[in-house]
Amino acid sequence: MNKYKLSRLSFAIIMGAFTASGAQAHVPGGTLNPNDIPKYVTPLVIPPVMNDTGIGDDYDIGMRQFQQQILPGGIWNTLNGRNDSFPPTTVWSYGPATDPRPDSRSLGGGRNVAPAPNSQFNYPAYTIEAVKDTNTTVDWINQLVRRADRCRAVGGNIGTERANDCKFIKHILPVDQTLHWANPKARCDKGELRTDCHGQTQSKNYNGPVPIVTHVHGAHTGASSDGYTEGWWLPNASNISCVPRDVNGDPSWRPASGEYVCEGTIANLLTDRDGFNDQNIGNGVGHFEYLNDQPSATLWYHDHSLGMTRLNVYAGPAGFWLVRDPSAVSGETGMQGGILPGPAPIAGEDLVTTNFPADMGGSREKYREIPVVIQDRSFNTDGSLWYPDNRAFFDELNVEGTAGTGNEQYPGEGELQIKFSGNNAQDKVSDIAPIWNPEAFFNTMVVNGTTWPELEVAPSLYRFRLLNGTNARWLSLSLPVIDPVTEQTTSVIKDHWYREINTRRGGYKGPWMPYQVPVDELYMYQIGTEQALLPKVVAVKEGKATQLNYNPEAWAFEQMPYMEINNQLIIGETDQGFDGQGLLIGPAERADVIVDFRGLPNGTVIRMLNNAPDSPFGGFPADELPDAATTGQVMQFVVNHALLGNSPTDEDRSRSGRLRNPDTAATSPWDLMLTGVESSLPTPSITREMVLLEEESKLVCVSEDAAGNLVQEMGMLPPCDLGAVPHGPQSAILGTIDDAGTSQGQLWSDPISTNPAIGAVEDWKLYNFSADAHPIHVHLVKHKVMGREAIGGGPSVAVLTPNGLEAWEYGWKDTVNTYPGDITTIRAEFDLPGLYVWHCHIVEHEDNEMMVPFCVGDVCPDKLF
Repeated sequence: MNKYKLSRLSFAIIMGAFTASGAQAHVPGGTLNPNDIPKYVTPLVIPPVMNDTGIGDDYDIGMRQFQQQILPGGIWNTLNGRNDSFPPTTVWSYGPATDPRPDSRSLGGGRNVAPAPNSQFNYPAYTIEAVKDTNTTVDWINQLVRRADRCRAVGGNIGTERANDCKFIKHILPVDQTLHWANPKARCDKGELRTDCHGQTQSKNYNGPVPIVTHVHGAHTGASSDGYTEGWWLPNASNISCVPRDVNGDPSWRPASGEYVCEGTIANLLTDRDGFNDQNIGNGVGHFEYLNDQPSATLWYHDHSLGMTRLNVYAGPAGFWLVRDPSAVSGETGMQGGILPGPAPIAGEDLVTTNFPADMGGSREKYREIPVVIQDRSFNTDGSLWYPDNRAFFDELNVEGTAGTGNEQYPGEGELQIKFSGNNAQDKVSDIAPIWNPEAFFNTMVVNGTTWPELEVAPSLYRFRLLNGTNARWLSLSLPVIDPVTEQTTSVIKDHWYREINTRRGGYKGPWMPYQVPVDELYMYQIGTEQALLPKVVAVKEGKATQLNYNPEAWAFEQMPYMEINNQLIIGETDQGFDGQGLLIGPAERADVIVDFRGLPNGTVIRMLNNAPDSPFGGFPADELPDAATTGQVMQFVVNHALLGNSPTDEDRSRSGRLRNPDTAATSPWDLMLTGVESSLPTPSITREMVLLEEESKLVCVSEDAAGNLVQEMGMLPPCDLGAVPHGPQSAILGTIDDAGTSQGQLWSDPISTNPAIGAVEDWKLYNFSADAHPIHVHLVKHKVMGREAIGGGPSVAVLTPNGLEAWEYGWKDTVNTYPGDITTIRAEFDLPGLYVWHCHIVEHEDNEMMVPFCVGDVCPDKLF
């Protein structure tokens, strides 16, 4: 959302376009000013676990529309005693298909408003708990109809079905039909009669049914259950008449009212894990199977529809999918010794149990393991979600400005005076999409479905599974101690107990000894990434990240508190290279962390802050800071000594410091025995050179007029002259480097160029020639980050370590940050046959060509090559 006026339009200038100093004003967007939303007045929601159908690990999960109290007010007034009156927000999310619609009136909320005790539909969705090597089957049901709870055609059975209950509902956000998108109307820009293409015409209002397809991000699964983006389906609605995917071949065909193609181009053409075609989609349902044959991991599930992922996920449907290993220590593959903080919620514990205190019938005080998804959103004063509906917003130009003559697409006096793609006459003079924004940043932080929440914590160890669920925003997190009166960082005295190391026999000797140290920031001890535990615990705070070398003979890291006395680890803290960088998490990345609240005074306030910018990210040092009053803050913790003892993993110490419950108390993070999951792979059979590119317009040259408007120079094509420049970015794309060393961009519709053999181990060298960092996600595989180097040679300029790896990048991952000017190398084994995708997880990029398919083996349709 940076102003791409003339001085910022060329690629060379874009590289430095985001320079600023100090904090910024809040990000624009929506009619609700984020500064009017009170912070830290709603409790952090602890996501309950979704109940299955009662038949093994089998689920019937619908995606529905409902309302939720995201902003303060409603149900939250019951818990905090306030009188906030912000309205609920219309969202989409997942829940058991036969559940009633939410009704939170008994808890001070409203009809059809979540969170609610009678329904598991919630944003974010309830957590799915999976067991390693145990199959999970899910019927993903498109329930985007008027009253899904009463519509039997989509799995509902609550009450009497009425005439209009099964009619589809339209999208709640603006759909750009000029992108390469699902296009159920089957009218393409080149006249083809099929789905999954650039739309033929553009309207701000697509009023048709919404396609969905669910992807379990990080799941090791067959292609037919992976959520391939062209394998979508519409709801089995009463006002839809399904026509064949290839329609009837008649170029004069026009869809009659209610006629749509009901399944994507590749639906039912994908293979299962054994390589056989799987007919698993029909009547508004996708039947998917997950074997969970992978290490214990923090996965998540979300929608993945072609050209609509940014919109569908922004509307709400996403949740955690946690794989646990019952045969391993603490349920975690790769853990050799120690006890992790717990418990976590389990199936059967409802909303009240997990989120209400004991004096209100719940037991939220006991949880020490909590999944946390961090997102950004913007709102209107009526509570509705806001998302930009025009390209001018990204360019920071007025759609209805004060100067100029406007244009056909946006009449009035708009400041962006160009033609747009999507209208037949304009297609010849423009390739700029009228609605799509290259990246989207929002002004309100939402954590587990509420704005700027607060969590009361015992003086104990907590485990947080952090997920960056934003569309485009990087997070750089830290945990400073805050004075609640001055709102400034401060320090408090933290109590510790320690024992002398037995240097002869290992372990400890002698009595426990008390001591006190000043603390102004808490460490986050990262124990895992997306796909498994790390081989070493990593202690992270702003500017520092250090791998902890556990010593099983000396147990030396019981001396870890000395780190806080001297502000130094005893092995020496590792400087991240950039003072502002905290725990860095790109879009879709996860970080499994432990936070130590032990010994802090009662009432201590710790605030999770974000130091990554409100704009496209290129690495640290960042060119600008986020708005300190809004997106620079995430959530807050308040220490409450009365909560100690509610969990068996809390320490129970005598007055002399003796630990009374050593068999159940959580292990200090520096004493955890992690070996990680076996992370070596054979020498790769092939090294592929892949490219990340940013595209400018090939049709639109613009110049700035005297009034400051961007005006298209009609009749001029790039390369532009007379002081004009190509408008951009037009899209971001992936590609390869050919034998001559030339970058070759690949579009979604191009023939597949990446075809690993089944069982092949490959290195992918990702050359980032663009101006932005990109979080790259390769479906099917877990990968190792092998290193980073500068394009052209030399060390990485973004990660200042000898091999270009962050301290937390030594484990298995499924999403990797690639920085401008760097080559990032990943290694993976492609062990299942079928058709998959790799893409940027900035979902605006993913939705406009920065995603391409790859095929493992020879089981993919010939027409794709």
